Parts: sequence; structure tokens; C-alpha cells
Amino acid sequence: MEMNSTMSLHFHPRLLRALFGREFRAALINRYFQVFCALGLMGGIAAAVFGEDSNATAVFYVQIAIYFVSLFALLAGVGSAQAEREEWQLLFTQPLPRAWCVLGKFCALLCMFGGVLLVMFVPGLFAGSSIHALGQLYLETLLLAAIFLACGLAAGYFAHDRAQALIVGMSVWLLLLFGLDLVALFAARWSAIQNVPDFWVALLMFNPLDSFRINALFSLQQIPAEAANKTALAGWWIAHSGVWFVAVAVFWSVMLVILSGLRLQRWEE
Repeated sequence: MEMNSTMSLHFHPRLLRALFGREFRAALINRYFQVFCALGLMGGIAAAVFGEDSNATAVFYVQIAIYFVSLFALLAGVGSAQAEREEWQLLFTQPLPRAWCVLGKFCALLCMFGGVLLVMFVPGLFAGSSIHALGQLYLETLLLAAIFLACGLAAGYFAHDRAQALIVGMSVWLLLLFGLDLVALFAARWSAIQNVPDFWVALLMFNPLDSFRINALFSLQQIPAEAANKTALAGWWIAHSGVWFVAVAVFWSVMLVILSGLRLQRWEE
């Protein structure tokens, strides 16, 4: 244990650069990332062409982020974690902490997603959208991608094979996309549940997709602010929706990356 600790504290920076370079090359041949590149460019052009005005273009981007960016970020994370499963024992012999393998994958994929998202958002500028509004939406979409990249990595490292990882990852995605909202919708029919609305508001707040959606729609004034004044918690959320989403994104991303690192630390197969 002492030797491993000393090694982890005195690794050469060249090894760290090699790790990140390796992960960038691996991300480039990730088939989910390749498909995302092509579809991301087409989605950006479609948003600019079919958006009737700048506000409609921004709403188009929000829908792409919710249904498209989150899904492909999840799949890219799963694919990256599972692609080298057979090589884990070899990788663990390198003089770097195992957790750096997870961090390297996450950072490499996030940087590459950031580049593709930039290309996807550029056509919106030619449709007359505000640089400030698009820039804010770009950063929020990148944070959403970070959450699901980390989720995909966690599913990939915890699952026993690729099929199981995809099933677990897709189940989590569907639960966050539809599941919690459906449960809240049906539960709201019960009078006892109606008496604790803040409980359901809290569930929506901690759901990254709902947090992203609500923040984006209120920012674009697609929902009147008066609609959120039913409870004190909902009013506070809408008043601080941007800051709250950043906090939720950082919490989910960091938590999932740490869990993946702990999984590799304990991997003994």
C-alpha cells in the first residue's frame, strides 16, 4: 500500500500526457462519438434552417441536447469504458493511479464533445441568434454531456460486459428522461401526495434532464415565471435555475467519476 501511494504521488508528468494522448486517440475511433459528430453537424444546420426565429432556433437546440446529446454522451461513455476491458490488467501495471484512467477518458471525451458541440452551435449564429444566448446554452449543453459521459463510464465499469452496460445505461437514461416524470404525474392524483408538492419539486430539481429543461425553457421565456410560484421551493429554483443546474451537473459528474475510479481500484478480475 505504501509503495502504491508513493508511486501515485511521484509519477512523471510525461506519463500523464501519454495517458491523455492515448485516451484522445481512443475517443477518435469510438463509433458512438463518430456518429455523434455527423449527426451533431446535421442537427446544427437543421436548427439554423428550420428555426423560424432566434428563439425557435434555441428551442430546437434544447431538444437536441435533451434527446440527442445526452444519449450519445451516455453511449460514448459506455463504449469507452468497455472497449479496453481485456486490457485492464495491462493498464493497471503502469505507474499511474487507476483512477487516472477514468479521469483521462472523461476529460478526453468531454473535450471532444465540446468541439463537436461548438460546430453544432455555430450555424445558429447565421440564423440571427444572440452570441450570448447561444454561448450560455452551449455551456449548459456541455455540462449535460459531462453528466451522461460520466454516467456511461460508470455503467461501463460496473457492468460485466458490453450488453449489460448498455442495458443499465439506457435504463438510467430512460428513467431520467421519462420515468420520474411519469411517476410524479400518476402520484399527483393522490390527495396525500398533493399535500407535499415540494417533495416532487425536489425530485425534478435533482434530475439533471429536468433541471436542464426547466432552466432552458425559463431562460428562453417559453414558460411564464408565474407558473413556478406555487411553492416557495419552486420559486427559489426558478430564481436560481442557472446556478442550480451548474451545481447539479458538477455533483453528478464528480460523483459518477469518483464511483468509477473506486470501482477500478477494487477490480481484481
